[in-house]
Amino acid sequence: MQENNIWKIRTIKDYPQAHTHILIGRVLEMRSAWVKISSRTYHFGSSVSNIRAIRVGELMTRILPWNRIEIINELNNDFDFRNAELKLNEKEEIILTDINNIKCALITSYDNKH
Repeated sequence: MQENNIWKIRTIKDYPQAHTHILIGRVLEMRSAWVKISSRTYHFGSSVSNIRAIRVGELMTRILPWNRIEIINELNNDFDFRNAELKLNEKEEIILTDINNIKCALITSYDNKH
């Protein structure tokens, strides 16, 4: 893993009713106990039927302990996460698309089943 990469991070939920928490942004620094990331957050429940059901957080620097991270996806380093917009694709999955048409799946049909 390398600093300055763009990651999509899903955090661990403490209980089944918790919302899903996803962060997308640029890794600024990593230590043995945490990762610092300049990111936006995306919060949504277990079943999302439209884009309005997603709460988008402000762009800011966040520090996440490694033990709260469930999964990391490394994204294209050119992905403009700061300005990407939520859209619905042809499969009716919610994606983020930037000005260069680089896409990042936010919610897939598989995610909606769990």
